[in-house]
Amino acid sequence: MREAITVSPTKDNLLKYKRKLQLVERAYDLLREKYEALLMKLHIITAEVATLRTEMEKCLSEAYIEYIKTESELGREMINVFSDTIPKEVEIHSMPTEYMGVDYMDLEVEKLPDTSYGFFGISSLLWITADRFRETFHLIIKLTEIESLAFRIMQNLQSIQLNLNALDKVYRVRFRNIIKYIEDALESYELENIYTIKKLKSKIEEKKLRKRGVHN
Repeated sequence: MREAITVSPTKDNLLKYKRKLQLVERAYDLLREKYEALLMKLHIITAEVATLRTEMEKCLSEAYIEYIKTESELGREMINVFSDTIPKEVEIHSMPTEYMGVDYMDLEVEKLPDTSYGFFGISSLLWITADRFRETFHLIIKLTEIESLAFRIMQNLQSIQLNLNALDKVYRVRFRNIIKYIEDALESYELENIYTIKKLKSKIEEKKLRKRGVHN
């Protein structure tokens, strides 16, 4: 159903709605550029996430293999004793970051327990196992950051798409219809004026001819 137009068909309104349409067109173009840039970034991130996830799963698998070897050599109870000798605190620094208007958290591991087991003369397998899990932890944090950015970008893309649809399907259509309505009304008014003027001229000419006929 076409929207009823209640705007007065004046030249001032014509100029006003042409300016509004220009702003809508400009906003649409800018949003479209941002949408395409974010979509491209999302494709890049998706590939990076796939690579990181593969690397993380491989690293985690290697860590568990090393753990199984270590457990078979030292025993679980001895491993538990060793684990009690190291601190358990982990510190992760999060900094609010922004990419093209998309807010996310930049994550960085600031403190992770060192692979130090005091005075115990232990197998190198335990050191290797600990290092593997440390590598995995860093990859998990990096993957969390990137996946969070990807999720935020997808949310932003949905919001931009809604705004693009509103600009295209609502405001563009509305302002174009108003402009056409005003232009048609002004054209009709001008044609009516032209017809009236011609009619007046014709009457004036008729009067002149009548006067000449009377004088003759």
